[in-house]
Amino acid sequence: MAIEQKWKKYAQETMFNFFILPEYIQQKGKEMTFQQKQFIVFRGDPLQYVYFIKSGSALGTRNYADGNEYNYFMIDSKNGSIGLLELFAREAEYIASILCITEVRTIRIDAEIIYDYVMGNQEMLRRCITLIAQDLYKRSANDGRFYYLDGINRVRHYFVDYYNEHLKENRKKITVYTEYRDIAASVGISVRTVGRSIRQLKDNGEIQSKDKKVVIDENNYKLLLSSMTL
Repeated sequence: MAIEQKWKKYAQETMFNFFILPEYIQQKGKEMTFQQKQFIVFRGDPLQYVYFIKSGSALGTRNYADGNEYNYFMIDSKNGSIGLLELFAREAEYIASILCITEVRTIRIDAEIIYDYVMGNQEMLRRCITLIAQDLYKRSANDGRFYYLDGINRVRHYFVDYYNEHLKENRKKITVYTEYRDIAASVGISVRTVGRSIRQLKDNGEIQSKDKKVVIDENNYKLLLSSMTL
């Protein structure tokens, strides 16, 4: 396809993190270290800075309008920026609270500096468009996907997606930090059904458990895939 050749022209422009910023922008930042279980920002705080993660991992919590349910997302040095979405959505408050899973080293840069830089740089604009479009595509692809599936298969799909999204290079095991109620909200079943499904998956050997968290290694992933109803 001709369009695939066009995509290849910009194939390297798929990331937006601290390491792709030019040195003169990097020098405008302030390095800050946050400890494990410390919050970097809170939902509703005024947008003043964009934080770029240099090392470590953090967890984002997104509250629904009723304030009762929320989902998690993971950020690290590969995709790690806090405030970029809000900045280009032209929203004045952070949409999520960001909690450190490990010690996290960040570079904090004034939001207006990042905005001016990106708006005047076509490559950076293309990178931002790609990030936003890929996220929207993934969300659109999930619409209706669980309609005909029972509870345990919805949970299988969730863990397979989580593994693919969070597995890092040179590692074959991930820990799932999502709470039961957030898995339930994500796949459209009750918390009780999530609990029953996870117990069954453990009994089947499809997942493991450590410190009350679900753990998935390469063998577990293969078992989940082979057992999963599409």
